[in-house]
Amino acid sequence: MNKIKIFFALAILSFTLIFAEEMQQRPKIGLTLSGGGARGIAHIGVLKVLEEAGIKVDYITGTSMGSIIGGLYAIGYSPAEMEKIILAQNWDEILLDEISLRNISIEEKEDWGKYIGSFPIEKGKINLPVGLVAGQQVYSFINKLCLSVHHVENFSDLPIPFLCIATDIEKGTEVVLKSGFLPDAIRASMSIPSVFAPIEIDGQLLVDGGLVRNFPVSDALNMGADIVIGVDVGIPLYAKKDLNSLVRILNQAMTFQSVESNKYERELCNILIEPAVNDYSIMDFNKAAALIALGEEAGREMLPELLKLRDKMNQYPDPPEVIPLTNIEEIYIKRIYVQGLRKVSMNLVLGKLGFTKERWIKTSNLQQAIERVYGSQYFEKVSYKLEPDQNGVDLFVRVVEKSSSNLNFGFHYDSDMDAGVLIDATFRNKLIMGSKLSIGAKLSENSAYKMSYFVHTGWKPGFGFEISMKGKDFTVPIYNEDREKVDIYNYSTSYSAFDISTIFSNDFTIGAGLGFENNNVRPEIIQGSFDYQQFFYRFYWLINTYDRTTYPRKGVDLLCRMQKTIEIGNSLNLDRSPTTTYQFQMTVVDKFSDKLVYTESVCLGSLKGAEMQDDSFFYLGGLHQPEVNIIPFVGYKFMSLSAENVAVFSSALRYEIKNNFYTTITGNWAKIGSSLDGLINSNQIYQGYAASLGLMTPIGPLEVTASGGDETEKLLYSVNIGYYF
Repeated sequence: MNKIKIFFALAILSFTLIFAEEMQQRPKIGLTLSGGGARGIAHIGVLKVLEEAGIKVDYITGTSMGSIIGGLYAIGYSPAEMEKIILAQNWDEILLDEISLRNISIEEKEDWGKYIGSFPIEKGKINLPVGLVAGQQVYSFINKLCLSVHHVENFSDLPIPFLCIATDIEKGTEVVLKSGFLPDAIRASMSIPSVFAPIEIDGQLLVDGGLVRNFPVSDALNMGADIVIGVDVGIPLYAKKDLNSLVRILNQAMTFQSVESNKYERELCNILIEPAVNDYSIMDFNKAAALIALGEEAGREMLPELLKLRDKMNQYPDPPEVIPLTNIEEIYIKRIYVQGLRKVSMNLVLGKLGFTKERWIKTSNLQQAIERVYGSQYFEKVSYKLEPDQNGVDLFVRVVEKSSSNLNFGFHYDSDMDAGVLIDATFRNKLIMGSKLSIGAKLSENSAYKMSYFVHTGWKPGFGFEISMKGKDFTVPIYNEDREKVDIYNYSTSYSAFDISTIFSNDFTIGAGLGFENNNVRPEIIQGSFDYQQFFYRFYWLINTYDRTTYPRKGVDLLCRMQKTIEIGNSLNLDRSPTTTYQFQMTVVDKFSDKLVYTESVCLGSLKGAEMQDDSFFYLGGLHQPEVNIIPFVGYKFMSLSAENVAVFSSALRYEIKNNFYTTITGNWAKIGSSLDGLINSNQIYQGYAASLGLMTPIGPLEVTASGGDETEKLLYSVNIGYYF
């Protein structure tokens, strides 16, 4: 019996040695994927053909978009999975770093979407940003897809050994990334200069590897490949007559340095596949389906060569198959660590995460939690890393605090308020950790200024306080019963206030405040002016679950406020009663389909104790709401209806004709009265309707509206350009 065991043992050992020797003799196949921006999506089509042909890859190298596709393939994503992922993305949101308004901190939502540009302020100087976008959304996209290999530090330990190329922007040299944190490496390799902010790894400031080696075939050979299949979607140099766009000039600038390198690397390929993507730019991500088809077409043209290679490789044993894990839906968080904090409190980050340690969490919810931390606006970058632990994972939240202040600006024009320019300087973490100092001014006929200092206190479950000083010049038109303008009151107002509010949720806040206000009224027709001073206190409840500020597709916006105002002096020595304002305003937005959105709004307002018409009245008319008591009402001129008590209902349907081009139909109805009884018992209902065309542009919406009402003889036309502020 022992002899039999020894015989089988020797036989198994002999077979193992023979298999190992044959495996050593088996040629190794390398796959190299070039950079090319969106053109690199064609790599997926080529991979589909490689798998169909039965080609098993031993090494992968990539640059830029090639590093994304190559890295995902190395992890274990199939071409079919990658195609599904790529086609499902909203690339406009990813590339423009757009995050859902729902993940913006509640105290930041008022300023979100007002600005068309922002410049960093460092050491008292205004600088240009290092990139058009920070690249947070691109990084989050990569990070989530690499979830299963967060713990892998040596990229040769991936199911398929992998490396990618980046450029040290300081020295202008190539950096071969074959270890570290895979999402960092891929993000560095595809950081198109001036488009995405660079990323720092091991003290090196890295950008797109396409600047130095866009087609890293030699790196595949250095890894041990005997045969290299190369897929080149690189951008050729354009002739002068073809340099007719910003994108092409950017392409040309990135291509210059790697032209000679590309020629050399192409000659090293055993099989070279060149998808016909020259008609596509580096930013054509929304044409992913066509690019994948072109990659598949190019792969099939080389199918005879690929099948010859497969037949050659079939004489050798197949390498051991590794079954990767690419889809993780839920994880158990054992511990939470936050890395990179200097001035921002740990409580702020933990509060925005919205979950605690030792609990299960869906990976989709983890992505949203990280976006909420970024949405606090205190960080340039927020990422995360998972480290396996016994019976779970440790979550490392990695933050880079904003190191500079910002100068922001916006522009807006509409037919009601005319043109305006908004300038704002924002300083964070001055005097107190987790604070925001904002100093801004609106330059227009209705000018305004604001200085506010908001502090995340760190008090649980989450409170903040704000000290603010504001001022404005505002014109209030006075209409008679025939809707004829009979006067204009010019108001100058300045006030200081202190507010405390909840900040434990991005969706809603409850707050209270008190302040002092000084006012001056100057009628244009009636001679004289009137000064008065007031003390006020207020309570408010705000909810905002919109997914975006402009053209929201889903969500609720609610304002509920009560303000008591007590006059403490006036220039005419009048004895005026205190006033109390109550207002409830809610808008609900939902979708009938991906293209069709409906909106319903209701506003109820009541002013008690007013003895004369002033800026505390409720005003209806126009399309814009520059103040809380000015209610949009189509079909009537701006602020042409006014009363102490109002009830307004509106409904709208918006259809997206094509990408970012909208048409909207609106109808609204209102009742007004000098008292609640008068409002309820009034038989008069004011009605209006409107039709709009709107186009979303880089500087905000461009809208043209025609409206009419039951008291208008001719249609009213209005134009809006830019974000409202």
